[in-house]
Amino acid sequence: MPEYSSHSRTIPMARAAAKLRSVPPVAPVPGVSVGEIWFPADETTDAAALHKTLMERLTGLRDRAEVDPFGDPILMLALDLTRMMDKGDVSPSAVEHLVQHLTARSFQARSARLAAYVGEIDPAANDAKLEALLRGVAEGQSFEAFADKVQALHYGIVFTAHPTFSTSLELSRAMAALATGQDADGMPLTEAGKQALMEAITRADHRPPRSLTLSVEHRWCLEALENAQSALERLHALVLRLTKELYPDRWTELSPGLVSLATWVGYDHDGRADITWADTLRLRLIVKQAQVQRHRRTLAGLIAEAGNGATATVLELLESLLALAEKQVTDQIAAALLANQSLEDAQRFAFTLVQGTETALVDATRLVALAGRALEQNLGEGGALAERLSVLKASLALHGLGAGHSHFRLNSTQLHNAIRRQVGLETGPEDPAHRRSYYNAINDLMERAQPVSINIGSLLAEQASAKRMFMMIAELAKAIDRETPIRFLIAETESAFTLLTALYYAKLFGLEDQIEISPLFETVYALEHGDQIIEDALRSPHYRAYVQKSGKLCIQFGYSDSGRYIGQLAATFHIERLRLRLAAVLQRAGLAGVQVVLFNTHGESIGRGGHPLSLTDRLHYLAPPFSRSEFTNNGIAVKEESSFQGGDGYLIFQSPDLAYAAVARIVEATLVPSPEAENDPIYGQGDFSTEFFAAVKQFFGELVDDPNYAALLGVYGTAMLYRTGSRPVKRQSEAWGRVPDLSHPSQLRAIPNNGVLQQLGLLANTIGGLGRAMSKDPDLAAALLKSSPRFRRAMALVEHGMSVSDLDVMRAYLDTLDPGMWLHRSGRTKLPTRREELRVLARHLERLDSHHRLAKVFRKLQADFLALRDTLAYCRAQGLDVPPVGLGETERNDLVLLHAIRVALIHRIFLLATHIPDFSPQHGTTFEEMFARVLHLDLEPVLDFLADVFPARPDADAPTALDFGEPATYRGGVGQTYEAEHERLFRPMRGYFELIRRIGTAITYQIGAVG
Repeated sequence: MPEYSSHSRTIPMARAAAKLRSVPPVAPVPGVSVGEIWFPADETTDAAALHKTLMERLTGLRDRAEVDPFGDPILMLALDLTRMMDKGDVSPSAVEHLVQHLTARSFQARSARLAAYVGEIDPAANDAKLEALLRGVAEGQSFEAFADKVQALHYGIVFTAHPTFSTSLELSRAMAALATGQDADGMPLTEAGKQALMEAITRADHRPPRSLTLSVEHRWCLEALENAQSALERLHALVLRLTKELYPDRWTELSPGLVSLATWVGYDHDGRADITWADTLRLRLIVKQAQVQRHRRTLAGLIAEAGNGATATVLELLESLLALAEKQVTDQIAAALLANQSLEDAQRFAFTLVQGTETALVDATRLVALAGRALEQNLGEGGALAERLSVLKASLALHGLGAGHSHFRLNSTQLHNAIRRQVGLETGPEDPAHRRSYYNAINDLMERAQPVSINIGSLLAEQASAKRMFMMIAELAKAIDRETPIRFLIAETESAFTLLTALYYAKLFGLEDQIEISPLFETVYALEHGDQIIEDALRSPHYRAYVQKSGKLCIQFGYSDSGRYIGQLAATFHIERLRLRLAAVLQRAGLAGVQVVLFNTHGESIGRGGHPLSLTDRLHYLAPPFSRSEFTNNGIAVKEESSFQGGDGYLIFQSPDLAYAAVARIVEATLVPSPEAENDPIYGQGDFSTEFFAAVKQFFGELVDDPNYAALLGVYGTAMLYRTGSRPVKRQSEAWGRVPDLSHPSQLRAIPNNGVLQQLGLLANTIGGLGRAMSKDPDLAAALLKSSPRFRRAMALVEHGMSVSDLDVMRAYLDTLDPGMWLHRSGRTKLPTRREELRVLARHLERLDSHHRLAKVFRKLQADFLALRDTLAYCRAQGLDVPPVGLGETERNDLVLLHAIRVALIHRIFLLATHIPDFSPQHGTTFEEMFARVLHLDLEPVLDFLADVFPARPDADAPTALDFGEPATYRGGVGQTYEAEHERLFRPMRGYFELIRRIGTAITYQIGAVG
């Protein structure tokens, strides 16, 4: 596509890269869509050659920066690429091919890291590892002791719907195939298969699904759950075989547990007004349907092998119950799809729920009993199917009528609003002047609470969102699954009053025996006072009795919001300190026989607590062995849980073998105590660790409160990324006007906040403040890096963050908004047209007036970055015998080059924008406001707006198109079109913007996860 510039032309790349012979088409990989081509060329161009040329140039510019520290090699390379394009040596098509080439390389690097991350992938080898571990557990133990160990749940895998769907499901499957060397059917990939896969990846559309809905996310989650279920069944089969060998007379009594599965996709209503009650119930029915179908597939195989004996008769009865249930659930799902359309449709859905409770099955008790009877019959017939029947029975007992347990979530404010009138809540529940009266009032309400009955009509009439959620759960418990526990997560919990309010509503709606109330501690206040909140709640006789009766106390920790406000490492420190204080609180409370469930809600990226080295390191980072031992030493049973968030999180479960490898690592990490729990010196350095993480927190406190940091996050916002989740995006209004300034980081959610930093090239939320902290006592830091597994594991996040951060990259993005740079450049160019472009751009940037603020916060980050770099180098010089953490040189070079290309593309867009024709205010927007949006890369609404102001084709409904009885040769402005502007300006701008976002996906591949 030609560019709009009097001195540029588009010709095949001549000097910067050689021509590429056309690649023959390959058979498409199923489901992997081909990316849109924005800049077609007559001849394909050699992306590898251009890659080599630009890398050599970047190396030279970096070398020159050693003697010329005032230059920025990223900006210089962007300028070089711009000049190549101006001269026609590099066409836009060549750049597009290069971006696709680098994206495919980044994809391949990510798949290789995935394979290394999960450790051993071969299922037989993982069987051997787990068998050796379990034999060690059983050694010298009675059956009862061994059964207690393997029937208990030690870990919970929770699939969430966080917006981290950074690529398509099909490409995620392709990445899993590359990582495991197997195709979708589990067959080894041949060389030809690998080649076809890589060629498909090279041509693929590397972006999230264009229609990324909650239903798409839910289907994705179900696929992960299906693979995880297969992994658990393989684990349970192994446990049962070993038990049969070691305890031959009692093995059939065993019902293995070890690991549970859960999901909150469709049940998380925190900030999701777009999810309706009918959506939630429909998606839970789909989870039920999936599990019923899974069990029917299992039974089909068992019945085929059972012959004509008594075993087959019982299995056929079990299958017939599941077949009836599947039909009823399918009808309920169809009715739920329409339930939001009218009151009559809601009534029809309600009747399918109420009238179908018998055939749809609302608990698995009868199914478990029948599986047990089939097992007994089969043992009497020789026991050929006994192990598989035991696995089926264990699956039914563990997850009941769902592929995973259900986690609901809302915000504490929603609970407070619901109860406000009943307790006279006029201030915050922790207001010292009213705190005790609120506490007493909610306890009094619980004392008088009598369960009420509700129906779908009650739910439709209720205005309070918290009460609606309890009603949804009540309907679920009555008509879908009355047996499986349901987690009730409360975001931003900062008061015991909040937990007691939730318990009151659980009593009111008859859910006290099924619901698991859990605070989410994520705010700074909650992390500092969470133990006091639990202690206050346990002072309520109602709450204490509830915990003792349920046998569980559930607590959730949040890594995302805490990490972006006080720094990821400081957040981790605060969470671990809170865990240790909670162990002491629970010991004092004397809750014998109560299991504590500790749910770590973290992401896949290092900015949200995802450890970069391995899944084993991730598990120990989230649940440090020392803090786990504190609970054990206090006689408190612990179940750890962690989230696998969105598409990035599901990737580890994208194939059966990956899922089994993940389950194997989880069991290895949690079934037996880690030797790291003993004698880690970091726990003897209380002053150092307290001051170290206090320095990080202090730095971040200053940063977050700095309005210039908000300006940094908002300067391009999330424009360089595709939308990675189903959360609704604010639509353009008729008068969209100027870009709203970001005044505080709280205006961005955690994932986009971190995503912005990733795309700007400096992961401040992970590495920020570490320069200040490390330089306080570098000798002790070096000693602890050598001797403390906990400190070394934490610092691995920092080193990885450093490897994907680059000061020159961030400076290039920010200096692109420096009017002085463009003005200075205009004084050096000899081309009159380019000179005018540069000066027009400088005037608009002067009006934007943001660069001085960005430069100020950049210097703050730069100073800390340099201090950290120097201190880490000093620590390694002290003989630290640990391999460096982070990207290898090749991946890091590709990452930096991607940034440089994107800076050049931003420059192209800015220069093209200087040729946009002026216009009078339209839809409440001036030309200057439109241009300001261009400078913020808010391109999609801008280009849609310009297409409206400057139509490419005549309006078919214009009066001149009608017959008025006589001809007219005059053509005024009403018929004027702007095809030239669309061809030379708007389409190239849109194409460059698409490449900018495609680069965003490639950067995400290199870093490892979005946000």
